[in-house]
Amino acid sequence: MTFRSPWASPLYRAGVATGRRLCRLAGRDEGPLIRRLVAAQNARVQRHIARHPVRSVLLILPRCIRQPGCPVDVRGDLSICADCLRCPLGEVARLTARRGVRALVAFRSRHAFAMAREERPDLIVASACEDRLVKALRAVPEIPALLAPLTGMARPCVGAKFDLVWVTEQVRAALGTNDNADDDHAAGPCAAAAD
Repeated sequence: MTFRSPWASPLYRAGVATGRRLCRLAGRDEGPLIRRLVAAQNARVQRHIARHPVRSVLLILPRCIRQPGCPVDVRGDLSICADCLRCPLGEVARLTARRGVRALVAFRSRHAFAMAREERPDLIVASACEDRLVKALRAVPEIPALLAPLTGMARPCVGAKFDLVWVTEQVRAALGTNDNADDDHAAGPCAAAAD
């Protein structure tokens, strides 16, 4: 069940780095290039998981999704957030508890990569800022990862937003659960905050 990713190739990584550098030198936004790279990765991963059943999922989110005013210092497991309705982490904690998914709010990228290497899940579902997505693709190319850029940020590394519906759909589809009994992204205070 080996996942083959071009990101494992030093030549591919060098080509991506060159493309990003050329964008910056030309004064162009490298965001469209990164989004195309992520879309290509997601398509590869979707093909892979269509042929190989997923038994374990690791959900990784950056610490900056914690909303301003949250009193909890989340640096890892989300179980502490399960009863909270103040920010999207409560919704994510309830989703992961229902689906038996391990989740991590990463304080630093290196912590997320170390956890991924240690746990070796069948699939990672993650959201982060665009440059961190590229870093993840380079750091753990051997693990299939479905990725999505953050959808907004109040200011750098504060109050980031992510697509909770997308995260929910990826987890549900990967685990082959099509039940509607517990609608994972039912409208609620956190669903609105995540969008």
